[in-house]
Amino acid sequence: MLRTLLLATSLGGLIASAPLHAERKDPTLETRRQEAQKSQNERLVAISKRGRLSNYQQLLGTGKVAVASSAAAEASSRDAAIDLAALGFTAADVKAYKARNIDLFDVAHRFFTGVTTSTEVMLMADTIVVATAGDVQEGRNRIDGFLSEIPFTVEKSLKGSRVSGDVIRVPRSSGPLPNGTYRQDFSDASFTPGQKYLLILSKNWYEQFVALGKKQAESAFTALPYEAYQVGNNGALVRRSHTTQVRDSLKDLRTVETSLKALSERNNNAGGLQ
Repeated sequence: MLRTLLLATSLGGLIASAPLHAERKDPTLETRRQEAQKSQNERLVAISKRGRLSNYQQLLGTGKVAVASSAAAEASSRDAAIDLAALGFTAADVKAYKARNIDLFDVAHRFFTGVTTSTEVMLMADTIVVATAGDVQEGRNRIDGFLSEIPFTVEKSLKGSRVSGDVIRVPRSSGPLPNGTYRQDFSDASFTPGQKYLLILSKNWYEQFVALGKKQAESAFTALPYEAYQVGNNGALVRRSHTTQVRDSLKDLRTVETSLKALSERNNNAGGLQ
């Protein structure tokens, strides 16, 4: 599901990287530039509806994406500011992480347009839990545009506001349609009921995704997965989703907890508003 928006963001990165003289000679580059601008405007409308526009405005100028040309840096940095605001980050977060040699603008740029790392995925997430999967729930009218969901019961919270016993709902694009047919989206991650998983999630991304689709978020705590790992014996992890492009995989829960401790800023909620 994240890929839908990644495509538009990647398009913006391609345009930003193109030399200005090439834009004048190649009409297709101008078309792409206009499409990238349209995508950017739509994302700004979405964060405005979510009450995050002031976050975006404050983020502007607090960082700059490290890319080849100044024109590309400006466009990519504006994209990164939009994405950071959408994920709940603030100018104060940028300053705090910069003091620890972590550039949130560069992290967001890699996360949305390139190849990132598992550690950076966890930084971009606002919710990380070990939870047990329930059965797929479908057949009810939803207001967020998704067709079904899987409830997960939290066993241990590693990042975010959830606690043991809470239920987190992961929405799915697969499910029954109003005309009686069934839509199968093979990008939906597959989960086994009763199995334990490490879920790296974003409630903020869910809300942004829904706002972009001109829908409304469900009232129950719902979040989209960046990554999901099946938890095996002794905390060993097996990756079960491929939503993000990462060049590594998490090995075990101990590694996750060590990485999160290193990333932690002021409290366990650092890395996006809940």
